[in-house]
Amino acid sequence: MEPWYKTKFRRTLMDMHIEDWDKTFLSEFDPEVYFKALKEAKISAAMIYVQSHVGLCYWPTESGVMHKGFIGKEDAMKRLFNLCHDDGINTILYYSIIYNNRAYELHPKWRMIDGKGRGSRDYGGRYGLNCPNNKDYLEFVKKQIAEFSDYFDYDGIFFDMTFWPEVCYCDSCKERWEKEAPTYGAKGELPKTVNWKDHNWKTFIKLRHEWIGEFAKTITNEAKRLKPGVSVEHQYGSSMNFWRFANNENVTLASDYVGTDLYGGIKEQSFACKAWYNLTQNQPFQYMTSRCYPSLSEHTTTKTYDQLRQCVAMTCLHHGAPLLIDAIDPVGTIDDTVYKTIGKVFGEVIPMEPYLTHGKLTWDVSLYFDLNGKMDIEAKEYDVLDPALNGGTPEGGTMPHYIALRGASDSLARHHIPYGIINNWKIEQLKEHKTLVLSDVPEMLPEQASFILDYLRDGGNVYISGHISPVLLKELFNAEWDRYTYENITYMSPANNSNIMQGLFTQKHPLIMFEHAPILKKGNIKGEILATLVLPYTPPGVPASVFPTDVLAKYYIDKKSPNYPFATIHANPPGIYTDQPAIIKALYGKGKVIWSALPIEKADRFQHSEIFAGIIRYLSGDDFQFGADCPISIECILFDDPENKQKLFGLIETREDTIIPPTYDLRVWIKSTEPPKKVHTVDGSDLPFDYRENKITIDIPKINIYDMIIIKY
Repeated sequence: MEPWYKTKFRRTLMDMHIEDWDKTFLSEFDPEVYFKALKEAKISAAMIYVQSHVGLCYWPTESGVMHKGFIGKEDAMKRLFNLCHDDGINTILYYSIIYNNRAYELHPKWRMIDGKGRGSRDYGGRYGLNCPNNKDYLEFVKKQIAEFSDYFDYDGIFFDMTFWPEVCYCDSCKERWEKEAPTYGAKGELPKTVNWKDHNWKTFIKLRHEWIGEFAKTITNEAKRLKPGVSVEHQYGSSMNFWRFANNENVTLASDYVGTDLYGGIKEQSFACKAWYNLTQNQPFQYMTSRCYPSLSEHTTTKTYDQLRQCVAMTCLHHGAPLLIDAIDPVGTIDDTVYKTIGKVFGEVIPMEPYLTHGKLTWDVSLYFDLNGKMDIEAKEYDVLDPALNGGTPEGGTMPHYIALRGASDSLARHHIPYGIINNWKIEQLKEHKTLVLSDVPEMLPEQASFILDYLRDGGNVYISGHISPVLLKELFNAEWDRYTYENITYMSPANNSNIMQGLFTQKHPLIMFEHAPILKKGNIKGEILATLVLPYTPPGVPASVFPTDVLAKYYIDKKSPNYPFATIHANPPGIYTDQPAIIKALYGKGKVIWSALPIEKADRFQHSEIFAGIIRYLSGDDFQFGADCPISIECILFDDPENKQKLFGLIETREDTIIPPTYDLRVWIKSTEPPKKVHTVDGSDLPFDYRENKITIDIPKINIYDMIIIKY
């Protein structure tokens, strides 16, 4: 029998992280009202809370603590599950792990402990964090699974928060470290200094990945033992976050399918959909986001109808399952108008659903996402409790590889170049596509580098930026790494007769990057140098400021420092030209490779995006599965479905706005070895087309945020 998640795409979740210190909290919860809202929203699979981060249970538990609002109506939540099942709505049970306030309060030894010996609520935090390495906490979770599995009838489980919210130094973690670290040649106490050059620290990072993966698998196995056939999904949003959360493929291996909630906007969603498409063990992946704008922190502010349509369609066009998150009022009531809007939005994608189980995402350019590379290995060592870690945002400089990768993703999307996102867990996928992008990948393993060389020998093409494996640097360019520039603002100047910059930058006015640039050792470089490094007249000093007090408040200015002189007061223009290679092109086997010392794609600038896209077009022979003559805000997505003799072409507007006007007069082309019999939109409207030279050209008069085109053979 086919699993429920294969065909149920309209999903929702009602957040119920509600305390019970006020007797009115959840006093008005009504399963009939909740169920009516699900019907209004046209939901086919409902994720339902039986417990929350607060740790209170919504069933008569013996191992935990039941929410006081359910006293006298203990079976209210069970009634909701039964109403759904009787109506054919599949149910996914929500259970929070690691984040559990009641467990944290009642069992101090279960708590995560930070580098200063504090628990997560000792300094006013709302979330009580329990350590997955604590054996008693694990046994408690198993008891809870046994109870709710016996009490509720459900089809799937979502275990929320399967990651390390902080670096833990509890007794259980210390014990595991002392036992397991020597296996990897590490010794001493648990390290409290982040240092990517230190063996002990890197061993600790490796073990944290293993520990959370083991915890996830143990819980999954227990759930499936008690409820054979049930699906299990673990929270996976931190796969897009930096090293502290310790998510690589570990949690994926414990999940039937992957997904989680993100709130970074439509371009982040596009990136996540492509990444999760190739990370999930089974399709479809699930993308969750709130109906609140911009996130759940604004309880009563709702995304506009256009914004909801956009985020639901982005997931569907990637053949994923969209899940919209609402939040219940503390007393247990809901906003009826929200579900009417959700129903309208979901109703519009119902015609897509028969197509979402068919075909395979098709692309030419693979972006390589290193799941173990979400850190800044060049950062100076710092304390694990450095306040800069609290945000963990790419803007904080903690994930240069990810930032560059996101830049590459955005650039290819607006140039309508077909791309996908592969990962180091499934590196063999790169063989299926003509061009590979390695954006500032830190510490690539020798065996991965060897795989890249084989790919090039067989005719693959590779763009590498920033960090490069010493193996690749030596083999491809006969070069060796020396050091980084002292300057953190650097330039790349096109070489004579090189059109690499497309005239957008010149030797006199070279391309700028706000990065330290790598310096190679002197030697006989193999390949053609397309650009060289240029430095500013003087090393960049304190940040430019019109108001001296802004600077003086943060910096001590030493007039004798080499950073003090400047050429122009507001900037750091180029002035020192070097012969140091900045961009090199070489041939290897049947393939071509270009290395850019600085990650051009990382900069959110028009010119940089044009240059990066130009490099990709050159490497790929400017020959892609599809192309488009339409605004840069339109993204195109192609699925090939030979089994059903069709191709599925999606278009979606990625403008970030509350009201998104229609887009008119688009033209797209799709490569095809034969002419189609018919081309039509998903609603059945025929579209005229032209077929010549193995390309189908289609003129589309208008799209209203999104559309799916069916090409039938």
